Amino acid sequence: MPPGELTIFTMISLTKTTIGLFFLVLFAPLSNPYKVFAQAESQAQIDSLHQLFNHTKKFEEKKNLLTALSSIYEKKGNWEKYEAVVKEMLLLQEEKEDLLYLAETYNKLGISNSCMGKNEKALDYFRKALEINIAQKEILIAANSYENMAAAYKDMGDYSNATDCLLKSLEIRKVKNHPRLFNNYMKLAVLQQLLDNTPQQDYYLQLARQEMQKKDSIPPDNKAIFYNQLGYIYDTRQMYDSSLLCYQRVIYYSGLIGWNRGIATGLGNLADVYTKTGLLDSAIFYHKKSLKLSEEIVDCISSSEEFLYLAELYQMFNQNDSVMFFANEALRKARECNLLREQGAALKFIADYYSKQRIFEKANDFLQQYYQIKDSISSADIKSNIAELETKYQTKAREQQIELLTAENEIKSQRMDIAWLFIGFLVLLVILVLALLYFRRRKAVFKQSQLQQQLLRSQMNPHFIFNVMGSIQSYLYKNEAEKAADYLSRFASLSRSVLEFSSQESISLKEEIEMLQNYIELQKAGMENPFSVEYFMDEEMETDFIQIPPMLLQPFVENAIKHGFKNIDYQGKLTLGFKEEPGFIAVEIEDNGPGMTPYSEKNHQSMAIAIFQQRKKCLEHKFKKEFTFELQNLNSTDKSRHGVRAYFQLPILTDD
Repeated sequence: MPPGELTIFTMISLTKTTIGLFFLVLFAPLSNPYKVFAQAESQAQIDSLHQLFNHTKKFEEKKNLLTALSSIYEKKGNWEKYEAVVKEMLLLQEEKEDLLYLAETYNKLGISNSCMGKNEKALDYFRKALEINIAQKEILIAANSYENMAAAYKDMGDYSNATDCLLKSLEIRKVKNHPRLFNNYMKLAVLQQLLDNTPQQDYYLQLARQEMQKKDSIPPDNKAIFYNQLGYIYDTRQMYDSSLLCYQRVIYYSGLIGWNRGIATGLGNLADVYTKTGLLDSAIFYHKKSLKLSEEIVDCISSSEEFLYLAELYQMFNQNDSVMFFANEALRKARECNLLREQGAALKFIADYYSKQRIFEKANDFLQQYYQIKDSISSADIKSNIAELETKYQTKAREQQIELLTAENEIKSQRMDIAWLFIGFLVLLVILVLALLYFRRRKAVFKQSQLQQQLLRSQMNPHFIFNVMGSIQSYLYKNEAEKAADYLSRFASLSRSVLEFSSQESISLKEEIEMLQNYIELQKAGMENPFSVEYFMDEEMETDFIQIPPMLLQPFVENAIKHGFKNIDYQGKLTLGFKEEPGFIAVEIEDNGPGMTPYSEKNHQSMAIAIFQQRKKCLEHKFKKEFTFELQNLNSTDKSRHGVRAYFQLPILTDD
């Protein structure tokens, strides 16, 4: 994991993102592949599916085989063979009328035409699929059709209709809490970025992030999206090494599922970073690799962009022939596929190029064409229309809520009329139950408040605070202002974390680790012979998305430092290990001190375990999950070792 990633990841929802990868995955039209055959990729496997199709006589088996083949060719970006298979699907449908299968076929024809830039034709197929799905009352499938239409409209620069279709799709999916709500929100965020509407973009990004956190596991394509976004954040902060690592992960996760569009985007972004760091030969190399892959999968948007990037790079080398070749290819590809945004970028580049060459007549001609394209994309009327669509959607959602509440109130009223006959017999019982619940709740709130106060006192005891202040004062006397500022910043961060986390039911594992790191560094500051610290953690562990109860580990770290390293004549060593296992996080905290005597063991328990055991009992009752905890001397299992080991199995908490 790149340095600093744990901190930067939390800022994703507040930062303007790149749109390259979003265009490729989020605005790619939807298909409906059969999972049984989705992994078939080799030519031998493809030939086997064709042979099965030629020999089978059953209609359903033929349907499944053709659907699987179309999904494979779509994944590979081989649109010529994809269309040939889909046309066979259309012929098969004529043998036996199956309207839903016909709608799926129309949808696939729309996909191939959209990806090849034939968006008007694609829209016609998507509308046919939509009409069938609505007539057959397949509302969730209709939501897919709306999403597909939005992709075509977006490529045509018609952001108003694209927004309208996405909001209709969103309206349907919200009722069913559909898994693709994440995609709806991300696509709406992309449209808002194209319109330079940062507040609305951040709003939809936040909703998308919330949808991601609800999922038990994150699919590779969504991981690629997030790492692409994270790479952009590092890029804007000029943290180029970290940015390169993120884009390499985009390529890695895309490769896991054979997603060529994601790979092409990762290659292109790597090239952009190399351009900024002055490695122009590497930039050209990776842009050409991205262009080659984009051309192979007939990705018009990416191809046009890569042509233009290469034109810009060759301009830096003053290779004018190459500059104009790639610039004209970018414009040709954008016009061929009717991509307004890409046309505008190519026209502006060519106009600027001719201006620098003092060929002003041509420069003016291309500049006027650029302004025409720009006005058609980002006019105030379009922005106003999109805002009106969003307002209508939100108003309709509120009206539906009011209707639902009204219906619920009517039902409640009817039930109350029936229940009134029995209310006299139940009043006393209800009062007793409510009183019991009230007192139990008050007792639970009081106990929780006591535990929070004890937790705060255990985390920030006066002795610890005085030691930290003394260390900072010592650095100031020594004119070591940088160290003083660093430790003051750590102390402020630790104090803020303790105050915030003490009232929360769960925090991310990343936040718990960061708090422990601050606490340990502050403890070391006041020591003449600081102990060493070693961390062990699975590289693939996604600490941002793992939720655990807060502040369970600090008391045991404190005991290891306070008791384990007291009165020793060698350097102390503190070891913290974190390992993800099914359903829980295994945590080990070890010191190399003399170990616990019966007296010190008793002190350990009275000072650290008392609060822990109370919290453990409350948390097990609340979340219905078992917490495992062990505390032992290391020499009880290995006579050659000394020190104390605290072992935890902390259950991973979910939103359920």
